[in-house]
Amino acid sequence: MATDAVYSTRSALLTILSGMSAQSEEADIGHLVHLVRWLKVGATGSDFEIDRRFLMWVEVLVQDPALRAQVKDYLEQFLQESKYRYTFAELGILGSETFGQALKSRLFQRLLPATVEDKTVRESLNILFPKSDDHEWFDKISMEAWLRLFEALEWNNPDHPLWRRIQHEMLEAMEMLAVRIAALGIEGEVVRCLGMSDRHTSPFVEQHMELRKVIEQAHIQLSEQGRLDELGGHLDVLLDQCTDQIRKAHAQARLQGLSMALSLQLIRLEQSITRMRILLQLLGALPVESRAEASVSFFRTLVREENRKHSISDLWRSYTEKMAMRITEHASQAGEHYAAESRREYWGIARAALIGGFFIALFAFVKVWLVSLHLPLLLEAVAFSFNYALCFVVVHLFHGTVATKQPAMTAASIAAAIDSAGGRMRSYDKVIALVAQVSRAQFVAIFGNMVLAALTGMAISYVWTLAFGFEPVSEDKTALLLHSINPVTSAAVPHAAVAGVCLFLTGVVSGYYDNLCLYERIPLRLRQVVWLKKILGISRLQRFANYLEGNLGALMGCIFLGIMLGSLGFVGLILGLPLDTTHFAFSSANMGFAFQSGGADIGWWTVGMSILGIFAIGAGNLSVSFALALYTAMRARGVRVIQGGVLFRKLLQGFLKQPKLFFFPPSK
Repeated sequence: MATDAVYSTRSALLTILSGMSAQSEEADIGHLVHLVRWLKVGATGSDFEIDRRFLMWVEVLVQDPALRAQVKDYLEQFLQESKYRYTFAELGILGSETFGQALKSRLFQRLLPATVEDKTVRESLNILFPKSDDHEWFDKISMEAWLRLFEALEWNNPDHPLWRRIQHEMLEAMEMLAVRIAALGIEGEVVRCLGMSDRHTSPFVEQHMELRKVIEQAHIQLSEQGRLDELGGHLDVLLDQCTDQIRKAHAQARLQGLSMALSLQLIRLEQSITRMRILLQLLGALPVESRAEASVSFFRTLVREENRKHSISDLWRSYTEKMAMRITEHASQAGEHYAAESRREYWGIARAALIGGFFIALFAFVKVWLVSLHLPLLLEAVAFSFNYALCFVVVHLFHGTVATKQPAMTAASIAAAIDSAGGRMRSYDKVIALVAQVSRAQFVAIFGNMVLAALTGMAISYVWTLAFGFEPVSEDKTALLLHSINPVTSAAVPHAAVAGVCLFLTGVVSGYYDNLCLYERIPLRLRQVVWLKKILGISRLQRFANYLEGNLGALMGCIFLGIMLGSLGFVGLILGLPLDTTHFAFSSANMGFAFQSGGADIGWWTVGMSILGIFAIGAGNLSVSFALALYTAMRARGVRVIQGGVLFRKLLQGFLKQPKLFFFPPSK
C-alpha cells in the first residue's frame, strides 16, 4: 500500500511537471499553483512529509535531464517576466497611512480582494499562497532541500542572467528605500526628538547620496559581468549611523515622550534599513556566508508578509508595541516606589497603606449614603464614579496608597528586570530579589488597607450610632453587605476579576498620560499661560506645573479607575449582563460597617466567610491586574520566551529557604 501511495504521488508530480514549458508569450502561473498545491498536501502530515515531497521533485529533475531543462526554462521565463522592485521595497514595511486608514484598508481587502493586474512578485505570491497560514508549512521545507534544487537548476552561478535581472530590480528597490529613509529622517518630529535641527548633515540624507554612487558603480559592474564585492561598505557604515540615531530617539523618548506618529516613523525607518541591508547582501555588495541561503530566507519572509498582509492583530501589534514600551517604561519607574528594599521603605509603604485604608473607609461610607438616596440609575452611576474618583485622588494627594494599584506598576518593573536578564533568565538573583521586595511591599499594603479600612468602618458606624441614636446601616443593608463579600453565595470573585481588568487599564492610562505630559511638554506650556499667571502667581504656577509633571499620570489613572468602578455596574444593567466590580479595600470597609451594625447577631461562620471573601476578592483584583500588566510589559519589550518553570523553582527554593524575606525586609 505504501508503494502504491508513493507511486500515485510521483505520478501526480510528473503530470504537473510535464505541463511546464516555456511559452512564446508568457509563462502560465497555473502550473506553479498546481505544484504548490501538490506540496501543500504534505502539510497535513509531518514536517518530514513536506520535505520528502520537495526532495522528490528535485530527484525527478535530476533523473530526467529533458524534463529538468523544460521545467528550468519555464521557471526562468516566469521569473524573468516578474516585477520585483515594489515587492522588495514595500512588502512587510508599514505604510504611511494612519492606524485608522490601515485598519479600514485591511478590512476592505478582506471583503473584496485586490485585482491581479501586473505580474509583480507580490501578486504571484498572493495566488500561490492564498491562505493566511500557508507560510507555516512553507517554512518547514529544509534549507538543504532548497540548496539541492538550486544545484539541480544550476542557479548557484552569480553570473546567471536571471540573477543579473533580479539584481537590477534590487537596485531600483534600494533607491526607493533610500528615498524613504531620507524623507523619514528629516521629518519634523524625528528631527525634534534627535535634536538635529542645528546639524548641517544627517546620516539619513547621506545614505541616499552614497547609494546613488553605489547604484552607478553597480550598473557598470553588472554590465561588465563584474563583481560587487564590498561595494556597499561605506553605505553600511552610514546605515549603522542611522540605526544609532533611531536608538537615540528611543532613548530620548523616555525623557521627552513618544507620539503615535513618531512611533510609526521610527518603525518604518527600522524596517526600511533592515530591508536595505538584506538587499545589499543579496546583491553581493555586503558579505554574507551564502547568498543562496540568504535568498531562500528572504523568499520565506516575503511569503510570510504576503500571508499576513490583512492581519488585524499584526497591524495592532506593530502600531502599539513601541508605544506600549514607553507606557510600561513609565509604569516601571512608578513601580520602583512599590518595592520595599529596606525597612524604611517597608514602613513607608505601610504608613501609606494605612492612609489609604482610612480614606477608603470614609468614601465607602459616603457610597452607602448614596445608595440610601435611591437616585435614578444614571445619576447614581455618576455619583458613584465621582465618589470613587475623588477617593483615589484624595488618597494620592495625601501620599497614601491603594494596594490594588501596585501590581500594574510592579509588573512592569519585573518585566524590566527580566528584559535586562536577556529574556531567558541567565541571571535569576536580580529577578528573585525584586520579586521578594515587591511581595513584601504588596503584603504590607494589602494588610494596611484591609485592617484600617475595616477598623475605620467600624469606628464610623459606632460614632454615628452614638451621635444620632440609630445604626447607619439597616438590618437589611447589613445582610446585603455581608452577602456581597461571600465568596460562595455571591459573584464577588468574578466581579473582583473584572475589577482587576479595570486596575490593569488604570496602569495603561497612567503611563499614557505620563508619556503625553512629557511629549507635549505640558508643564512648560502651563508656565506660559498668561491668565494662570495672573490668578496663581508665578511661584504658585511654577509649583503647580512641577507637580503635574510628576503626578499627571497618577491623577488621571485615579479618575479613570473611579469612573470604571462606579459606572460598570450601570453598563452591565443596560446590556443585561452580570457585569460589576468588587474592590477589596471598599469591601473591607463594608465588612466593618456590617460587623458593627450586626453586633452579636453575626455568627462566627459569617465572620469567617466574610474574611475569606475579602482575601478572595483581593486575590482576584491583584492576580488579574498583575497577569495582564506583566504580559503587556513583556510583549512591549519583545520578551517572548521565559524559562518560567526554572524561575518558579528558584522562587520556591528562595521562599522555602527564607520565607520571612517575602513578608518582611532584612535588618540591613
